[in-house]
Amino acid sequence: MSKGRGGIGNLIALLVLILFGMVAHNAWFKERDRTPAPPQAPLQEPLAPPAQTDPPLSTTLSDTLPLDPAVPDMREGPLPEPGALSAFPHTATLAEIRSLIEVKNATEAEVTLTTLTRELPDDPELLSIVAILWNNLGVLQKKTRGAGASIQAYKAGLALNPESPALNLNLAHAYWETQDPDLTVDFLEHLVELAPKKAFPHLALAGLLYEEDDLAGATKHLEAATRLVKKNPEYKSFLAFVTKRVKGAERAERTFLARESSHFKVKYNGEENYEVWMTVLDILEEAYREIGQNFSYFPDEQITVILHTRRKFQAATGSPAWADGLFDPILGRIQIPTEGALTDRTWLTRVLRHEFVHALLHQRVGGRLGRVPTWLNEGLAMQLAGDPWPDIDQIIQGEVTLIPLNYLEGGWGRLSPKASMVAYLEGNSATLYLIDRYGMQKVREILGRVAAGEPIGAAIKDRLFISYEQFQHRWTDHLNDKIAAGRTS
Repeated sequence: MSKGRGGIGNLIALLVLILFGMVAHNAWFKERDRTPAPPQAPLQEPLAPPAQTDPPLSTTLSDTLPLDPAVPDMREGPLPEPGALSAFPHTATLAEIRSLIEVKNATEAEVTLTTLTRELPDDPELLSIVAILWNNLGVLQKKTRGAGASIQAYKAGLALNPESPALNLNLAHAYWETQDPDLTVDFLEHLVELAPKKAFPHLALAGLLYEEDDLAGATKHLEAATRLVKKNPEYKSFLAFVTKRVKGAERAERTFLARESSHFKVKYNGEENYEVWMTVLDILEEAYREIGQNFSYFPDEQITVILHTRRKFQAATGSPAWADGLFDPILGRIQIPTEGALTDRTWLTRVLRHEFVHALLHQRVGGRLGRVPTWLNEGLAMQLAGDPWPDIDQIIQGEVTLIPLNYLEGGWGRLSPKASMVAYLEGNSATLYLIDRYGMQKVREILGRVAAGEPIGAAIKDRLFISYEQFQHRWTDHLNDKIAAGRTS
C-alpha cells in the first residue's frame, strides 16, 4: 500500500517528531527511560511494544480473514481390514503399504506402491483399493511436506480410479494451494459433478472466473457456494468476505471501459479523462521492465488495475484514509484513485510502481501474499519501486527501542497515520539491510520458502543459517554502527 502524495522529503520533520514526541503506552518508538541518554547511546535490542487495544487490520487485506481456509483432506475408504485383503492378489504388499502409511513412513510407502502399481491386474475392485492407498499417502505427504508433495500421489490414484470424488477433491485442493496451472475451469466443472455437495469447487471456480474478468460467472459460483456453505462451515467467513468484494467490484466496474497493454489491463470510468488511461499504462509497462529486471522475475499473468475517482476509492476498497493506493490480493488487482493524476505525475508514478511490486510479489509467491510478513512486503515495495524511504539512522539522534519485526508481520490498517509512517520506516530499514547484507537472491529464496508455508523465522533460518532473532540483532547492530559513524564524522 502506498502512502500519501506529500513526498518523502516532507515526512522527515514529522518523523523526527514522531520518534521523540510519542510517550507512555502510545509510543511505537519510545524513549528507553527518563534519564538523559549517554552521548553515544546505542539502539537497544527489540523489546515488545505495549499491547494495543485494537489489533491492526491488513493494509492489503491479506490477513483480515483466512486466505487459506482449512481444507479437510478426504480419506477414502475405510480400507478393508487386513484379514479381508486376503481375497486379493498381493495381499502381503497391500497390508504392508497400509501399515507404512499408518506409521507415517511415506517414503517406503511410495516406493512399494509404485512397484505394486506396475504389476496390478485389471481388477476394478483391486484398482480401487490401491487408488485409496495412493489417496491416503497423498494426505500424509501433504501434512508432512506440504501440498506440492502430494500432487503426484493423487495423480497416481486417479490413474487407477479417475472418478474418485476424494482423489479429485484432494488434487484440486493441492492445485489451489500451490497455484498450479492445472487447476482449470474444465477440471473444476467436472469436480462439481463428482462432488455436488461441496462448496470448494465453486469457490475455486469463482476465483478463476474472476481472474478472467468474468464477474458475472464468479458471482454465480459464489452464490452456489453460499447455498452449500452450511455443509462446509470452514469456508463460511472466507466466502462471505470474498462474496462481498466480488459483488462490490461487479457493481463498481459495471460501466467501466478497459484498455490493455502487453502485461496490464486498466479499467477506468469512461467519463473521466482518457489521458490518465494512457499515462497509467506507460508508467506500468516501464515499471514491468525495470522492476522485473531488478528482481529477476517478470509476472507472467496479466495484472488488472482499477482506476477510481477519489470519491469512490476508499468506499470501494475499504482502505485506510491515509492510503493512496492498494493492492488487493483477494481480487488480485491494483486499485488507485486518479484525482490529480495528470497534474502530479511524480505521485502517480510512485504509487503505481509501489503497488506493482505488491502485484509482482503476489505472483512470485503463488498468490499467497498474505504469508509474506507486512514489514517485508512493504519494505520490498519501497526498495524496488525506486523511491525508497530514508533509513532510520538518517533521522534519529538518541536512544530508542525498535518494534520487534514479529509485531509488524500482520496488518497495519488500523495504525494512525503517524504510527503507520514509523512502521513503514522500520520495514524499509530491515529490508534494506536484508538486501545489502545477503543479496536479492537470498531474498527470493526466503520468499519461496514462505510461499511454501514456512513461517518467516523458519525461512530465514533455512536460507540465511541464522535465527529470526539473530537477524534482528544484526540489523540493530548495523544501525548502531551507522549511527556511531554519523556522530563521529
